[in-house]
Amino acid sequence: MRSAWRHYRGRLIAAATVACALVAGSLVMVSAAQAVSYTFVVDSLDGTANARSINANGGVCKAVSGGCTLRAAIETSNALNLPKGQVTITVADWLNGNINPTNSASARMENSVISSFDYGAHFAVTAPVKIDLKNQVSIVSSVDTITAIFYVNGSDVELRNMTQILAGRSSFVAGPKSNGFTIDGGSTVTNKNYYPEAFLVIREGAKNTSVRNYQLQGFYPSGNSALFYVNNMTNNSSIATENLVVDNVDITYTSGGQCNAWDGSGCRTHILRFYPQNQNTELKGFTFKDSFVSNLTNQDAFPFSSNGTYSGSVRASDINISGNDFINVQGNGGAWYQAFISLPFGPINGTNVIENNQIVRAAGGQPYAVTWGGDTLSGQPAGGGTLRISNNYFNGYNANSIFLSNTGDVTVEKNTFGARSVSQGRPAIAEESYAGSGTMLANSANANGRVRTWYPSADAKVLTEDAPEGAAQVDSPLAEDIPVCVATVPVQAPTEGPFPADTVDLDVYWTQDRTAEIYLGRASEITGKSGTLILNLPVGEQSFPSTVVGQSDKATIVDAQTGAAKGYIRVQTIASESGQSSQYSRIVGISGSCRPEITINQAQDQNDPTLARDLHYTVTSSVPLRPESVLPAVDISAAAVAETIDADRLNPRNISAEPVPGSANREFTVIARVDDSATVQLGIAAEKVRSTGGLTNRDPAASVDPSVTFHNPVRLSPKSFTLVAGEPSGKDYRFKITAGAPDPTADLNFEATGDEATVTNKVSLSTNSPVVKAGETQSNKVRVTAEASEVEANTPAVFAHTVSSTDTNYDGLVVDSLLVRLFSVDPSISITKRAFVSVSDSSSPESIMATGTEALKGERLTDAQPVCFVYTVTNTSRDAWETILSDVTVTDSDTRLGEGGIIGVVPTLPVGESVMLSACSVLIPVDTTVEGP
Repeated sequence: MRSAWRHYRGRLIAAATVACALVAGSLVMVSAAQAVSYTFVVDSLDGTANARSINANGGVCKAVSGGCTLRAAIETSNALNLPKGQVTITVADWLNGNINPTNSASARMENSVISSFDYGAHFAVTAPVKIDLKNQVSIVSSVDTITAIFYVNGSDVELRNMTQILAGRSSFVAGPKSNGFTIDGGSTVTNKNYYPEAFLVIREGAKNTSVRNYQLQGFYPSGNSALFYVNNMTNNSSIATENLVVDNVDITYTSGGQCNAWDGSGCRTHILRFYPQNQNTELKGFTFKDSFVSNLTNQDAFPFSSNGTYSGSVRASDINISGNDFINVQGNGGAWYQAFISLPFGPINGTNVIENNQIVRAAGGQPYAVTWGGDTLSGQPAGGGTLRISNNYFNGYNANSIFLSNTGDVTVEKNTFGARSVSQGRPAIAEESYAGSGTMLANSANANGRVRTWYPSADAKVLTEDAPEGAAQVDSPLAEDIPVCVATVPVQAPTEGPFPADTVDLDVYWTQDRTAEIYLGRASEITGKSGTLILNLPVGEQSFPSTVVGQSDKATIVDAQTGAAKGYIRVQTIASESGQSSQYSRIVGISGSCRPEITINQAQDQNDPTLARDLHYTVTSSVPLRPESVLPAVDISAAAVAETIDADRLNPRNISAEPVPGSANREFTVIARVDDSATVQLGIAAEKVRSTGGLTNRDPAASVDPSVTFHNPVRLSPKSFTLVAGEPSGKDYRFKITAGAPDPTADLNFEATGDEATVTNKVSLSTNSPVVKAGETQSNKVRVTAEASEVEANTPAVFAHTVSSTDTNYDGLVVDSLLVRLFSVDPSISITKRAFVSVSDSSSPESIMATGTEALKGERLTDAQPVCFVYTVTNTSRDAWETILSDVTVTDSDTRLGEGGIIGVVPTLPVGESVMLSACSVLIPVDTTVEGP
């Protein structure tokens, strides 16, 4: 159903006017190779007998009274009788006012009886012409006459922009010879008096009559009045009226007002009527579409049948009433055949459609909206035609909104019903089979086989897990941008007959109490005895037409703030092939919350701290989420730790968010990365992630432990050292992977870039591109040398490093820079090395000396005997080195000592001061003999 209220639409569409020049004789004549076109420009408002043409056969518009009158122009056009498109009548741009037709035979163009109610017409049009009054000139009779304003009895007549065309009887009459008569654009409102009684009378024999883009209000409600009156004046059963179209017309009756000789503002008449209303009158083709009707009180709308028998019914076929709003309409009468739309009694031929309408009854009035008595006992569709009643919204009808009797199979689908519509009370089991007064749809005798419907067998629930295997998706009519909540409902085929077809479509509806306000969609081609349907429930307030024009009623299925679902679900069964339609099912409730409630924490199997680059977190939700909404919703932050090399280059980022298999999109693994040692924390703010239906999380994600600490596994060894310019052996460094880190699955390619000091002092590397091979944990050594120079003591030179690899654990990590401190001569450092055995505490040099026994020079030690060495490092530098030495690296030729032979690094060592370092190992036999040459 259309939940949006269509407000008053300004439909007074001014049709395109014809550009013309006003010349002598009020004629513009355009010659072409094979045709001559005429434009007559009316410049006089004369409505007397002297408005007639001096010489209608002369091809020039000139009235007896002088100038070009509307009558003279029409008489000239009739005399020319040219094909369609060659004659136009319009009014001068400066001409405004009213033509007041004189009520006399001489002032009228037609004085014969032209309908059962009109005895003549002021203007008679018999030849193809386009008349455009440009909404500047009205034609309103000042007296209560019984003549029409326009009588059209020819082909291809187009009347444009006709505003205030009013007589004492009918504004327009389409004669028996009219074909292709169109009224397009304008407005006629009876605000002065109650004289006018019909807007358009359509005679038997008239074909293809259209009224488009027009506004109507008023007209006196006499026994033989209507806005559109089909008149079989000859009562001839063999002559039909064919193809009457009303398109985009507003019928806006006021609330209140008077209807008398001096005030017509409160006049309201019927929309459509027939005379005589019997089987002799036939309408082949009727369309009433995309129009708006309001405040129709105590009047008929579409009474094709007036008494539920053939004697009170016309014959009609190809009826199309679609896309209209009928608001605050009351109607007339209380019997089933006095419905708002009372279809012809008996068979209906052709294709007949009542769809996409909003029909809202006033607080009181006729109790039926749409009825049809088809007079068939066969159980097959009545007549040779079809009828579809589809996608309408009904509200306020207190007998049946739709009543069918003896119609055979009729497709009644996707219709919704407001809260004021009559229906059985919850759980509404009687709604499924009871056909009397008190149901929304009544399949009475021989209507749709009175089949029973499938029905919900348990409450609907918000989906919080995988949908049951084999569940059928309900195809939702909701727009893609409307957020929804996904729910499931189990359904059951009827266990008692009459049974529906083996293959059916199930239309699903929501109601706030006991009707069916919202159509949720269709599950197609359902078979078997039971199943589960997956529904999309719209979130937020839904609107329905009110009895007050411009206002609307409201209902909410899913609260947009809390996510709570409420109300009830019901279904209707439609045979997939024949369209045979059941009544509505019983009602079940809905439970559950649709708003996602989110948590985010480090994954259960995530080490913390970790040397692995990919940091794993788990996001959980109370309802399934749209996977694409998770990753953008995750906020990430990183804080430096003690091991951080460069806090400005942490670059925290989320890499992926993938649903956990089997979690029904309620659990996601988020992978985050950072480029240096840091504590990485994740979070999700409110209104960020979306459920599968588009509903966001109301609150931020709850967390217990949303952070993981990452330690950068790439280390530089050593990070700094001193270097004497010109020393040929230089110093070495290398890259190492911290023990416990993932083995590289691809080469780690390092690049070294020196700063300006390395260039100035000609410091070079044995390679600028060291590599840690895949599967290895360190690179080859890189030799650092500097050419001999008188460099200032302790000059810093720095090599920055980057690493790249196809192994994402290592690619782009921040890498330490190497600090080289340059000197022109060697610093003077003395190192004494002492050995100790039988050491019970090796935690420091001091404890080694205190708990061990020193092995003196020449003393014999045994194989595999534990031994600890204490190194005393003293800064004995002089001259330029008489300063504090920094980052003094102490090494031993035995690489088993310390870390690869590096005993330790002394951060600072002032002149004359000493520090002690230690390392322990076991002795191994070594051949110290050397063969001679």
